Amino acid sequence: MKKLEKITTKWWFFVLLFVGQCVLMPIVSRNFDPRNVPGIIRTTLANAPQVHLGNLNIIFQSLSLVMFVLLFVFKNKFRTVFNAYVAVSYLAFAFIQNMAVTEQYGFSVITVNVVMFLFVAYTWFRETLKPENSYDFCNLRWKYAWMIVMALFAYWCPFNNAGQLDFNPLPFLTRNTATAFCLTTPAFLTILTLNLPKVNIVTYRITAIIGFLIGIYNLSNFLNPSTVWVGFLHLPLVTISLYCAILSYKGSFRQGGE
Repeated sequence: MKKLEKITTKWWFFVLLFVGQCVLMPIVSRNFDPRNVPGIIRTTLANAPQVHLGNLNIIFQSLSLVMFVLLFVFKNKFRTVFNAYVAVSYLAFAFIQNMAVTEQYGFSVITVNVVMFLFVAYTWFRETLKPENSYDFCNLRWKYAWMIVMALFAYWCPFNNAGQLDFNPLPFLTRNTATAFCLTTPAFLTILTLNLPKVNIVTYRITAIIGFLIGIYNLSNFLNPSTVWVGFLHLPLVTISLYCAILSYKGSFRQGGE
């Protein structure tokens, strides 16, 4: 990924990211109005398959927990499987979170999100095929404790449907954090940070940059009293992604896998 690594250091890379946010409009099969793009996005997100998985949530939540536990236990012996799991997760996020069929707009797609999520998925698939990440957790330091706490907060999602704090661990298995880009990305980035500098710099950087952009969008939840709790859930994504993006441009990274 040498070429892509070099591209991410160019000023025009960030210009393209910014332009993409403006020109990649949502796609709808009816009632499209460019003046109501925010409404289209809200409606699509609220009716996407990811929020209606129901009894399937326990499968995805359990699988996610198993993947994290096996990675910590077996470390690099499990890295190909873990990398593939993350890659497939981002591929799934692109479609199950950003597409919907509603009465108002018909079939709708949040195009910019799909493109950004697939970009992240691409870097993880490349990492799966040619691994550079080393999961020996050689960089476990107290200074990263805040990242672990925030990542766990997002992944656990200790709120009930009314937006009230609920620290009962049992409902975790019926929630849908494992199928949500915003709630799992802090955990993935934290794991990579705990293994610096032995990580794939491109995968690390792109995941962080896209995570930050998505997180910034979701801070708008603080503007609505009924969704303030959703805003708090996205603070880990914003802060961890920004921190990791900065580290990716400051750090010295190993090239090649072990």
